[in-house]
Amino acid sequence: MRALKRSLVVLPIAAALTLVGTAAQAFDWDSIGWDAGANSNGSRTFFEDDGEHLYILDNNKDGHSAVSEIEYGSRHLTYWNASGVDTTRDVNLDITDGTYVRYNACYGEYEGYKIIGCGYWVGDTA
Repeated sequence: MRALKRSLVVLPIAAALTLVGTAAQAFDWDSIGWDAGANSNGSRTFFEDDGEHLYILDNNKDGHSAVSEIEYGSRHLTYWNASGVDTTRDVNLDITDGTYVRYNACYGEYEGYKIIGCGYWVGDTA
């Protein structure tokens, strides 16, 4: 009887924690495949057209920051992820649906905003 009472209390709590954990999960890089998005030495960038999110991953413990440049319309913007290795920055953009977007992945020194190198540009549509 005691075990039954304990399960009746523990199971709803475990279920609630599972739901909360799922909602708060970060972007799942494994879900898109390695060749999706743009890559550079220790930096990876992906543009999600549904909601216009730009994800910037620092995946190299090299002391450099991950950077992404994005262009759409007449805008050229640069976003930095200076939070360190194994972190992802989520930039929520406001881009009109149907707009052509191109972006790349770079790495650099956050202090002084000096980009050291970049990978190839990738195109998408918002």
